[in-house]
Amino acid sequence: MTAYDRLRFGGPTVRETWVDAPRREFLTPAPPVWPLLTERLTLRPFEIGDAAAFVDAWASEEWTSLLLSRPMNPAEVAELVRRRTDPGDGEFIGLAVVHDGQVVGDSMLHLQGTGLSEGEIGWTILPQHAARGFATEAARAVLRLGFEHYGLRRVVANLDARNDRSAALCERLGMRRETHRLGDFWSKGAWTDSFEYALLADEWRAW
Repeated sequence: MTAYDRLRFGGPTVRETWVDAPRREFLTPAPPVWPLLTERLTLRPFEIGDAAAFVDAWASEEWTSLLLSRPMNPAEVAELVRRRTDPGDGEFIGLAVVHDGQVVGDSMLHLQGTGLSEGEIGWTILPQHAARGFATEAARAVLRLGFEHYGLRRVVANLDARNDRSAALCERLGMRRETHRLGDFWSKGAWTDSFEYALLADEWRAW
């Protein structure tokens, strides 16, 4: 049936009944209760005003050198944050990481795979707040969100192979390095290697 049939018969089409409606009911992720709280941190959805905290870091070529994105100007940072305030279809969860009322970084969880049963995790900590364990603490909270709230069976992290700090963080989280891709990612004018780390739900529960 087509949209014409919907008008013709005065009711939903077969697709609307058997595809679109079940997808909305069963595959639209239900958000958790915000914020997420850890011992020192508050993780919450982005707010427009959060952009100011990221402007200097995203302008830094040194800070962005090992990220999978290029440096950004203030307008691009504002647009990035604006997009992250939009809940969209609920499959991308972007979170501001806050310590003592100050934004210190961000973390994200992207739901994907068949039946949204898998996820990709990511994080950044602003340079002035580095080396205080915030990234590890936030990432553990996001992994818990993925496995315990969304019921994921597997979570991965993709990173520049030169990013030793993120690789060490993955290993602290109990993640395994599954893939070392050679020259697969064009970053800042050169082909770079990348790592993929992964963690299964059973491994998370055992860990």
